[in-house]
Amino acid sequence: MNLLTREYGFFALGLIAAVWFFVGYPSQDPRTVINLSQDKQEVRQKAEQQFEDWGYPEQNFKKIITYRSNHSLLDSLQKKLGRSDFVKQFRSRQVPNIKPFYWSVVFSPTSSESDKIVISAGSDSESQEGPPRDEHIILHLDKDGKVIEFLNPSGIMPLQSMNRSALAAVFETSRDSIKALLSSYPDSVILDEFVIDLQQNTQSPGNTTGRPAFLKEKINKGQKYLLSRRDIFEMASYYLENTGWDLSAFEPDTIRLNRVNGTNAASAVYAMKEASMEQQLKLEVGLTAAGGLVHIDANYNPDAVKSDSNTDLWRLFQNIFIFLFALGGIILFFFRIRSRAIDTQPALIVSILCGLAVSTLVVLFVLSLNDFVLSDGDWTRNMMVFVGAGIAGALASLAFFIFFAIGDSITRQYWPQKLEMYDYIRQGMLFNKPVGLMLVRSVLLGFILAGLWTLLLWIFPHLYMSFENIFTHERAAWPPLHLVLNDGLYAFGVVLAIFLVLGGQVQGYWKNKTVTSSILVLACGIIVPMTGNYGPVLQQFIVSLVIGLGLVLIYLRWDFLTLFFSYFMFLGLMDTVSGWIVTNSMDGYIFIMLMVLMGGFLVGGFLAIAKGKEQKVLSRYVPPYVEELAQEQRIKQELQIAREVQQSFLPAQTPEFEHFELAGICKPAYETGGDYYDFMQLDDKRVAVAIGDVSGKGIQAAFYMTFIKGILHSLCREIDSPAEILKKTNRLFCDNAQRGTFISLVYGIIDLEEQTFRFARAGHNPIIRMNAGDDKVDELQPNGIGLGLTKSKAFDDNIEELELNLAQEDVLVLYTDGIVEALNEAHVFYGSTRLNSKLRNNKQRTAAEILKEISEDVRSFIGDAKQHDDMTMVVMKCKRN
Repeated sequence: MNLLTREYGFFALGLIAAVWFFVGYPSQDPRTVINLSQDKQEVRQKAEQQFEDWGYPEQNFKKIITYRSNHSLLDSLQKKLGRSDFVKQFRSRQVPNIKPFYWSVVFSPTSSESDKIVISAGSDSESQEGPPRDEHIILHLDKDGKVIEFLNPSGIMPLQSMNRSALAAVFETSRDSIKALLSSYPDSVILDEFVIDLQQNTQSPGNTTGRPAFLKEKINKGQKYLLSRRDIFEMASYYLENTGWDLSAFEPDTIRLNRVNGTNAASAVYAMKEASMEQQLKLEVGLTAAGGLVHIDANYNPDAVKSDSNTDLWRLFQNIFIFLFALGGIILFFFRIRSRAIDTQPALIVSILCGLAVSTLVVLFVLSLNDFVLSDGDWTRNMMVFVGAGIAGALASLAFFIFFAIGDSITRQYWPQKLEMYDYIRQGMLFNKPVGLMLVRSVLLGFILAGLWTLLLWIFPHLYMSFENIFTHERAAWPPLHLVLNDGLYAFGVVLAIFLVLGGQVQGYWKNKTVTSSILVLACGIIVPMTGNYGPVLQQFIVSLVIGLGLVLIYLRWDFLTLFFSYFMFLGLMDTVSGWIVTNSMDGYIFIMLMVLMGGFLVGGFLAIAKGKEQKVLSRYVPPYVEELAQEQRIKQELQIAREVQQSFLPAQTPEFEHFELAGICKPAYETGGDYYDFMQLDDKRVAVAIGDVSGKGIQAAFYMTFIKGILHSLCREIDSPAEILKKTNRLFCDNAQRGTFISLVYGIIDLEEQTFRFARAGHNPIIRMNAGDDKVDELQPNGIGLGLTKSKAFDDNIEELELNLAQEDVLVLYTDGIVEALNEAHVFYGSTRLNSKLRNNKQRTAAEILKEISEDVRSFIGDAKQHDDMTMVVMKCKRN
């Protein structure tokens, strides 16, 4: 196999990291202490039996069984003992009354039985109302299947309101005889005979043999038996004796009176005598006066501060960072799409796939809930779930479309080599050496990241891990598919947002890999590139920075897809560790399937390396929008060259004379235009002036105007008559120009000595003359039709030549229709009236000043409206001697 030496070394490093991970990790994860000595079926049977014993008919309840952790207790143990010491102590011995992991069995009443359950609670009117549909009871059982909590947040009362065994416990050594006595009476007789009165001492006689007779006398006479504080604790002890708690470690603490669904009840609280593993514990047992059990709650560290201000502030900062990042991404997307620097086709494909993945994750999660599956034909609610999944998928699609589009665009512009593997796969080139190496590297880098994570856990023994759902198997239906989709989306989202979008933009701005790498590592530290919750904040941030550094080094050395698959493998290893560090784990098959997937990557990679094409023979991919932009850039450059060439055809300098002023300006609507003006020095006493406008705009118009310039320059010194020049020009233009193209033109000759202007007009705008002696503005329109309209004698017959005698301070103005037809935002023309008025008010100024004033007035009139036609003007003025 043709592998480079460094690849062999890299392969060896990956194997070492894998061995280190499998050897070193178990001693650092708190879940290592879990031992599933009982399966779900055994737990279900024990929970149902206990449920029945306490007066709750289990057949009226649906059950959901999961294995969970008391995350607040687990966090406290790791904080106070250190994570590694906690694992060491729990693996070496059984610690009584400290139960960070437990089975959770949720009993939810069926819709047909829920009203019946609550109505039986008693005769109080409050209990007659039907319960809300979300009522439930939760049993927590330890690893041995013993109950440690009986949570009853809705206050559901047992169908068997009286528990004679619990009442008999009040009488200590006379329990059996008292139970037999109570069994001789129906519930209706003795149900209301027991009343809680904490102010009373115990009423039973001191001698054991007299207690049954004493109680019988009370019942027969209809007298209330007052239960004292000691009696309540005796009943509570009766229930706790059958649980997983070591009651010898507790002592009675307090009793609180309350009402549950209209029934008088009391809560007996036990406190731990001495802290165990620096943890305090209080047990609270809720009881009715008739001995019925309402709840058993275990509260670790009840006096501890529940919230961590540093953690809350850090999460707030993370949310603000994510919000600002998302907002910036949306803004960047609109800028990119305006410049058409977006490849929408792959972004659309990726967004659809990611949207489907999100919808599938939602559906898989919902399908895992027994409450959904056993919803008694509530198809309306079920359909709403699927609609919600569709909406979630649509929103995810939109987000992935935006960020993949800008990530691809930015990275392709500033860091294109990071998309090399992606481009190969996009072109369907899967079986080649570069892709094979990427697959092998991804698996090895996944183990290297896992080994790095294990090393960090050893370095930071007080970094605590917080779990609630222990096993991937219980998070959703079809757990392997859920794992692949969940970790794939998470890895893709982080790589896309941080590395492609942020990394590409920073690299484009700074063009410095050191700066880019630093910002990427910092972003990883903020986002936290590991699944799960960790603390404290400072250690979490440091560990995230180190993992982020590992991800950044992968990205710098290789590419986007190598980073994505490596990160995905790392997340998969982290999410399936419960499959091999937990004895009898229910995630074992998920871990095996991950190993099969990684093995598939390795086999496919080695086959591609051995038989695939070399990198040097693979073609490079250029997205269509890049080619289009490159072509547009070439066109822009060519148009700019054409503009510069056309501008060079205009007079570089305006001729200056002692007693005559000339000024001219030409503003094309586009890069090039069809307007033209020129000054041609014929001799010391004469100068020719021309202004023209080709039909149309752009390159074609500029070409024809350049052609006209050449004709005029070749004829102006051979023919003295302006009319004859236009006739000759028309014949040459018709012989060479495309049919349908015409030009309006004015050509005239200024005689500086005689102070005359002799000109002819070929269908052009009027020539404006302003005499110095009055305010009159004359518009001169001698006969003439446009060049190119006809080659016949009609053109020659319609050309008229005029000669004007000019006095001192007289002004002549030539212009194209782009001046008077300039439109403002209200679609109003500038017009000849405004032009004439402006000229009249400024005729005392020099030619250059008049031209500047008109130009600024037209620009002010147009405002923000787009110039739609070329604008050209020439001003001539006789100066005062």
